[in-house]
Amino acid sequence: MPHESELKDFRDEVRAFLRDQLPADLRRKVLDHQRLDKQDFLRWHRILHERGWVAPNWPAEFGGANWSIERRNVFDEECALAGAPETVPFGLRMVAPVIMAYGSDWQKSHFLPRILNGQDWWCQGYSEPGAGSDLASLTTRARRVGDTFVVNGQKTWTTYAQYADMMFCLARTNPDAKAQQGISFLLIDMRSPGVSLRPIRTLDGGEEINEVFLDDVMVPLSHLVGEADRGWTYAKYLLSHERFGAARVGRAKRELGHLQRLAAQRVVDGRPLAEDPVFAHRLTQLEIDTLALEQTNLRLIARDQRGAGHGAEASILKYLGSTLAQRISEALVDTAGAQALAYQSAALERDYAQGEPTVEQELQAMPGFYLNLRKISIYGGTDEVQKNLIAKLALGAPDDYTGDERALDDAVARYLQDRYPAPGGRARPPADADPAATPHWRAFADMGLLGLGLPASAGGMQAGLPEICILMQQFGRHLVTEPYDASTLLCGQLLGRLPEGPAVRALLAGMAQGTAAPVLAHAGPDSEWALDGAGATAERQGDGWVLNGVKRHVPHGMGARQFLVTARDAAGVGLFLVEADAPGLTREGGLGLDGRGYADIVLAACPVPAAARLGEAGAALEQAADMTRVALCAEALGIMQALLDATREHVAARRQFGQALGGFQAVQHRLADMLLVLEQARSLTWTAARSDLDDAPLRGRLASAAKARCGEAARYISQQSIQLHGGMGMTDELAVGHHAKRLLAIEYTLGDTRHHINRYRQLARA
Repeated sequence: MPHESELKDFRDEVRAFLRDQLPADLRRKVLDHQRLDKQDFLRWHRILHERGWVAPNWPAEFGGANWSIERRNVFDEECALAGAPETVPFGLRMVAPVIMAYGSDWQKSHFLPRILNGQDWWCQGYSEPGAGSDLASLTTRARRVGDTFVVNGQKTWTTYAQYADMMFCLARTNPDAKAQQGISFLLIDMRSPGVSLRPIRTLDGGEEINEVFLDDVMVPLSHLVGEADRGWTYAKYLLSHERFGAARVGRAKRELGHLQRLAAQRVVDGRPLAEDPVFAHRLTQLEIDTLALEQTNLRLIARDQRGAGHGAEASILKYLGSTLAQRISEALVDTAGAQALAYQSAALERDYAQGEPTVEQELQAMPGFYLNLRKISIYGGTDEVQKNLIAKLALGAPDDYTGDERALDDAVARYLQDRYPAPGGRARPPADADPAATPHWRAFADMGLLGLGLPASAGGMQAGLPEICILMQQFGRHLVTEPYDASTLLCGQLLGRLPEGPAVRALLAGMAQGTAAPVLAHAGPDSEWALDGAGATAERQGDGWVLNGVKRHVPHGMGARQFLVTARDAAGVGLFLVEADAPGLTREGGLGLDGRGYADIVLAACPVPAAARLGEAGAALEQAADMTRVALCAEALGIMQALLDATREHVAARRQFGQALGGFQAVQHRLADMLLVLEQARSLTWTAARSDLDDAPLRGRLASAAKARCGEAARYISQQSIQLHGGMGMTDELAVGHHAKRLLAIEYTLGDTRHHINRYRQLARA
């Protein structure tokens, strides 16, 4: 795997090449969504060939660049961002790997150089009028006559067949064999007698696809790839060979930038569309989802490189990439609004001799781009086919850990599986029970888990956020109710960022040992999360302080013995340590949504000593909150994986209408949808967990992206899990409902989804 600095150098090299060698008119056509003709594609192909970069995935022995997946990912992204045309895949990325793997020596020596230098343009002869996604039902026949095959049939949706010199074609050579057997892989010269085609006009007015008719076409035996009747094997190899690139991250980022620019320029109701609250919210969600796609792509590449892939990576990325691209195109056509009514097909064939397009002309072209992009969820395997593959291959828990991380995960999992009671079998504790007085809290301390993220000076292990997230994922799977998140994590991270005086040091040491478990009292009556100390004030009185105000919905507040209270004083927003039995402190509450105690804290002339003021909350509070938000996302990941696992097991065992529920395609697709939203939430969570600790703005932006995406994913997965459990899902007897309620509580902790979408937008534009 290339070193990070090596990839950075390579990225710089690619950018310089594109800056110097990408023709300006080609770049303009791509960025303006104009149609490209054969000469446009060939011109860029030859430029890349001259540099030795036209075949990144080919081995060096055949003239390829032989790049790693990481380099190819960088190259594809930079080309897309720069506005370079995509190289036509049919020769370079489809038939060429098949010829390399299964072709004869003559086929390799004859066809591969011609593909490499652009001499032969290829098209794909797969789909037929009655055989699209169900390709095995194809009816094109190839009859062996001496040293030739005589081919008869019809292919359809054949992209760029009007330009093609050659077609790789699937044809049935044994009509008596079963569907996927008796098919051969033939290489057909498009200039052969009997080959004819008819253009098919698409929704945007273009003619890039065709019907191809094969009437007694003579194909030499030398143009049979591999063995007769084994073409299905070669076709599957072709479809699975290019595992990464289906996400088209660079294209998504480019089109998102295009959308942002047009939304800022388009004036609607007297202001830029980008400032409309509804559209701004939509735009921010697309930004977060583009980040999620990028990180999912990188994470699945890394997983595959470790040999930990499950075989569905290409399907996951194809589906996510197609869906996002279509959503961005929908936003682009909505940016055009009524101006879209002026669309004509000629808008995609602009004469650049007339100068640069106006914003109005760009907007008028948007319907063509939108309509043309409807195809990407169909070709290369429809969304429905991709979901079938995902449901079959990818529903198990992923392995994204290093060796040390896996050891920590295994240790925590063993304890919780052996010792921690399942949700349905637990007795509900009194609302005012001390949440840190359980035997499990003591065990967590003995295992070193309470000191995991605390400073070494206080007896902690000073581990990073990834290790904390591993712990929190397991806590989520097993619905641990002890106050690790609210006390050890949030308060520990906050205290660790304050000046280390005696009081702070003693409190941190007690937290590492399990003898102290303060919880934060911060939210005011009218503010769920603000940094202004809302809801409480502190005034000097003699040698101490007097606190007044109300704090709402304090987690574990009924049973906690100590509180860290934020209050505004003359110097700013201070953090005060207040004992639960302090005069003037009262609390009211009970067991909340997720079975944990919540309390409203009233401070009425509550006196505390001078040493109770531990320091300024300020930036330390927001940074601690961001750490905790990411860890809460990890807890949510554990819960969502538990829900997915439980649902998958239930539908496999539960029978309806004479078969297992899991046998119904509708159920399989719901499971696939659950996994897809979970994968994106997982990618954003781990991106935030592994981000630069010293870059607080970046950590804040990534934390909000993760929190927003996890909130949406949690809501969806909870709903689907309950739905697929049927009537049983509506009872409190299964763990499903307990998991769903905890996910809802996490969503509303430290800012809900709405809050974090708005916060992400603010931070991204700061």
